[in-house]
Amino acid sequence: MHSGGASLKLVSGRAIGVMISALLAAAATLAGIEQLRQQSEGRVTCPQGAGSEVCRFEGTPLRVSGTPVYIGNRQGAFLPTLEEISFVDGSGRRWIVPPDTLTDGASIPPLFAPLVGDRQRREYLLAAALHDAYCGIGNEALPTYQSRPWEEVHRMFYDALLTAGTPPRIAKVMFAAVYLGGPRWNDPARALDMMSDDDLMKEMKQGMDWIERADPGPEEIMDWMKDREAKMRAAHGE
Repeated sequence: MHSGGASLKLVSGRAIGVMISALLAAAATLAGIEQLRQQSEGRVTCPQGAGSEVCRFEGTPLRVSGTPVYIGNRQGAFLPTLEEISFVDGSGRRWIVPPDTLTDGASIPPLFAPLVGDRQRREYLLAAALHDAYCGIGNEALPTYQSRPWEEVHRMFYDALLTAGTPPRIAKVMFAAVYLGGPRWNDPARALDMMSDDDLMKEMKQGMDWIERADPGPEEIMDWMKDREAKMRAAHGE
């Protein structure tokens, strides 16, 4: 009986080992599939923090003038950058912040500020300046302004946040905020101008809850947003 019990324990241990090996193999397979998909798209997911060969800033630190610029009825001051900085994203593309780019260090739509919290933390500043160079108010005369599709600009913002040291979950929430509430130029079919602030706030809260539960990747967030915006337009007769 004693030896039989030992045998049973041994078998159970082996079974558990087989199960763990199978789970690890499945996880590796999924990771491999994701890596192949990213490689086919020419993109590598940026890690959190600096030091990557692919995702990197150049020309930093960000230096700005001490002379504030006020635009229309916007609250808070904008500061012009003094020198060019650049960012190489996960697909190897270079993004430029020209001198005299106006930035307020935020980028997150003011509507979502109560949900996101402090929009001007140190690790956000570089990503915000990059985002502002491509779609920020006051930068319409820059050669970078709206020079790339809006989805690519907002996606770059996510990569830049991670590279600057923003925790992944926070970076995903901020990415969702600019994707949902940020500008969408040259794409009237995807415009959300018909949505009220209350509608957008409701969608953002649902998105944040989903991100917290599912921990999706950036492409999954984009797919989720596309599905939600189609439903929003349908509900408004668009």
